[in-house]
Amino acid sequence: MNKLEKKYGVYLSPDGSETVENNLNEDRLQQVILVAQGFYSRKDRAHDLDHALRVKEWGKLLAEKEGADATVIELAALLHDIGRSGAIEKTHAESSAGLAVNILNKIGYSEEIVLRVRDAVMAHSREAGHEPKAIEAKILYDADKLDFVGAIGLGRLFALGGIEGWPLVGENSCETFYLEKICGYQKHLYTNSAKIYFEPLFKFMEEFWRELHAERLKLVLSGQAN
Repeated sequence: MNKLEKKYGVYLSPDGSETVENNLNEDRLQQVILVAQGFYSRKDRAHDLDHALRVKEWGKLLAEKEGADATVIELAALLHDIGRSGAIEKTHAESSAGLAVNILNKIGYSEEIVLRVRDAVMAHSREAGHEPKAIEAKILYDADKLDFVGAIGLGRLFALGGIEGWPLVGENSCETFYLEKICGYQKHLYTNSAKIYFEPLFKFMEEFWRELHAERLKLVLSGQAN
């Protein structure tokens, strides 16, 4: 293995084409990240670039398990929420899909990749009524939901609650969103890999809400005793 192979972690073909292609792909991906960063609202910390990057990592993990195209998934993950601020279509998923097409075309991705990314972004949210069909679209959907469970999921939930002005519990609260939305995610997951990862993270959230209500009950009983 020569110095270039060690540096880039790939087998260098005799004409050097594989290294050049890998470098080009990485350069394009970094361009996408830079463009995406400009779209994500700083006010919405629940749907910011950090969220998109975590979804990208979940997507890569699921792609490896499920044998899917990681390139399509990574690009779709980075761009899936860029239409949330100033959405021009009926749903943020549709707006994000339209913006993704323009961005990827300008950066130089093939028409095939652009269309597959568009379809995945369009179907990542059930609000648009588009059902994910390709495995890459299903993985994006699952990866997005995996970022809303566990400790990170709770952090995102409370960040969203702060934006929306929700109380912790009660009507139209953080707990309401958890019960009505997050609790329903598991039955809609598409890949077996995502279901395996989801379960312990969801149990963590369940335990949090149990503990929260136990503490609130102790405070109530303590007040009554006094």
